[in-house]
Amino acid sequence: MIEPDVPRAGGRPRGWRTFLVALSFVWGVAPNSVEGQHIRGRVIDSTNGAAVRLAGVFLLDAEREPVEGSAADTTGFYTITAPQPGEYYLFVQRLGYFENETPLLAVGPDGTYEVDIEMRPEPFRLDPLEVTVRNEELERYLTLEFGVNPNSIFGYRAVQGIRLEEAKLKAHDNTDLLRWLYIPVSHGIQVCVGSMWLGHPKRASGSEGGERLCGSLMLDGYAVPNEHIESIAMDRIAVVVTVPGQVRLYTREFDWTFKPGG
Repeated sequence: MIEPDVPRAGGRPRGWRTFLVALSFVWGVAPNSVEGQHIRGRVIDSTNGAAVRLAGVFLLDAEREPVEGSAADTTGFYTITAPQPGEYYLFVQRLGYFENETPLLAVGPDGTYEVDIEMRPEPFRLDPLEVTVRNEELERYLTLEFGVNPNSIFGYRAVQGIRLEEAKLKAHDNTDLLRWLYIPVSHGIQVCVGSMWLGHPKRASGSEGGERLCGSLMLDGYAVPNEHIESIAMDRIAVVVTVPGQVRLYTREFDWTFKPGG
């Protein structure tokens, strides 16, 4: 039921790791339920039971397409509402933690369902390579840039430090680097970076539908033509951020104290 690291047309990018780590799992209709399909609970650190604050919480349909999104508050509590009865996965993401999702859940026509989810910390190995920007600083900057906390954007990822440097050691060029980071790049009539689907990519017959769109490439907050991807010096790239339809590269010289739109 869990499909880690498996490419799927139009779904989450290859390399999205889903870890089912000791779900703290309470499932059932609360005694004082209200009309609607409400799911609520806490997102918890698996190592110490502390709240995972501001984690992105998403409801995925049976084909793992996102249908609703929410976010945990500063105490780890979240509430999300299913659009209709059916079967759903509950998916959580947070910078600094491995992603996680529940097994397929059956949601009835009404009631409130209690589901707590644990997340396993993804440790930053600081030696011998220091990270360029702390998670809190990165999230603060991107929140100003996007207008929402990036953890609440389905598909948000940020890579830096030793993980990025390990990918650089295996990469021949920037295209190869992004592919080692499981970011789609293709060279054809045009260069597509971080492509995404418009419309549902797979119909019931199994054939592909919808339209694939090229994503955009950003360097230190400025748009760069996709075909210029190889003009960026790889050794200058310090942080790689992806959101649906966009790849954002930040160099070692970038000033994270800069206020977007200021």
